[in-house]
Amino acid sequence: METEELLERWQALLNEPGNLITIRDVLQERLDILHRLNELGVRDIEGLSIFTAMETTNVSIREINKVGAG
Repeated sequence: METEELLERWQALLNEPGNLITIRDVLQERLDILHRLNELGVRDIEGLSIFTAMETTNVSIREINKVGAG
């Protein structure tokens, strides 16, 4: 049940609009979801490995942090 709820929340977050702060918060929440899904034994999401999704999300967070600091 928790896995289904996390996957549904993941989908909802894909379409969240917003400014840099909001986007960073959304990406952080997505990263938290990915970590929890990994703990629950989920190995892929939407055809990507959890680890690839984590890395991609981390890169996006770093890019937003650069833009925000710049």
